[in-house]
Amino acid sequence: MKTPKFVLLLATLLLVVLLAVACTTPTEEPVAEEPVAEEPVVEEPLATEEPVAIEEPMATEEPAPEPCAPATEGPLAGVDPRGQTVVWWHNHSGSREERLLPLLEEFNATNECGITLEPQNQGGYDDIRDKMNAGIQTGELPGLVVGYQNDQAFYALAGGLADIEGYMTDPYWGLTAEDQADFFPAFLEASVHPAFDSMRLGFAPNRSAEVMYYNQTWLEELGFADPPTTPAEFQDMACAAAAANADGTGGYVLRDDASAVAAWTFAFGGDILTEDGTGYVYNGQATVDAMTFLKGLYDAGCAYFLTEGYPDPAFAARDAIFTTGSSSGMPFYGEGIATVATEAGTEPDVWGVAAIPHTTADPVINIYGGDVMIPVTTPETQLASWIFIKWFTSPEIQARWVEISGYFPTRASAADFLGEYVATNTQFGQALDLLQYGAFEPQLISYQSVRDSATAAFNEIMQGADIQTTLDALTEEANILQAELMGP
Repeated sequence: MKTPKFVLLLATLLLVVLLAVACTTPTEEPVAEEPVAEEPVVEEPLATEEPVAIEEPMATEEPAPEPCAPATEGPLAGVDPRGQTVVWWHNHSGSREERLLPLLEEFNATNECGITLEPQNQGGYDDIRDKMNAGIQTGELPGLVVGYQNDQAFYALAGGLADIEGYMTDPYWGLTAEDQADFFPAFLEASVHPAFDSMRLGFAPNRSAEVMYYNQTWLEELGFADPPTTPAEFQDMACAAAAANADGTGGYVLRDDASAVAAWTFAFGGDILTEDGTGYVYNGQATVDAMTFLKGLYDAGCAYFLTEGYPDPAFAARDAIFTTGSSSGMPFYGEGIATVATEAGTEPDVWGVAAIPHTTADPVINIYGGDVMIPVTTPETQLASWIFIKWFTSPEIQARWVEISGYFPTRASAADFLGEYVATNTQFGQALDLLQYGAFEPQLISYQSVRDSATAAFNEIMQGADIQTTLDALTEEANILQAELMGP
């Protein structure tokens, strides 16, 4: 029977399986692990070749220009004014000098060039003229000197003066076009000498003017509202005042000096200087007409000469309703009027100043005064001198100098700083308004001597000499003297 073998084989197989299972090592169940927080992976950029940095030039500030450093180009290139001492020969004295000195000390303390201005009073114009002429010969000259335009001609003829034009117009050290235009034209032109190739031999720090003084209170009492503006009006008023006094006074006090001759010539529309500025023309129609007018006043008893002294006392005492003279006399006129009123126990007369009556559409005012000049020394001292002039003629400093000196400023904008002064000095304000109409007397080398000749001619005419003949002779004499002094 086959069945037992089959059963035996099946049992054997089962036994093998059980033994295999029994021999197998049991394994542990896997432990569930906590997940580990992985740090984020920062991906590095692929390594590439670094770009080459282009270096920018470092921005550096321009060094500030050194104060008062020399110009690097132009006619004054390399001229260094720093630390220079400038001696100034001037003619200011008394209280004017006392008040001037602190102003100059201010310049010394504040100018960035370290320039020292050393003022020295050398007396009057004649004293300074003598000292300058001697200094030109010895070479001992100041950095600055004061004097009139005809003095400039003497010094220039001897080679003793620098031409200020180059300093004034220098692009580095000079005045701007706006600054130059701020000066009254006649004030700048008066120092330019046609006889010396139009050199600018001086510079105007101040000026005075030839004005007419009038008594407003007395005019109104005589029936006139305003001062005269024409010769005809002047004659009517002067003759009315003379008639009121009826003693040979009361009208106009004649002034016989050369500035009066020039002023009346200007008022009648002429000039005593030739058109080219190199000679005299005293015999022109305007001078003839002016002298004829004044001679007529004198003959009619409406004008008279003083025997001595200045005319302001006669004006204050009502011995004259009109006088003419320098604006620098205004303080004396005011004092005289006040004194007379105090002594009489009355209110002071109202008085004023105006242009000399004229035939021209606008007034023409004779403007005069001393200039500052730059003698020939060294380039450094000359430039330092100009720097002081530039400061001294700046508008605000000019205004302060006006209050110290009583002179007029030479720049229009100085009036912006004079409001209070003008408000308390009415007559100064009246005259200030006239500066725009300025004209000037000859700058010729001979004018100092010609002035004496002009005075003599005026007196001859008033005493009856023929006007045309006298003025012809004066013109010829003046031009001969000019030619002689200028030389070949």
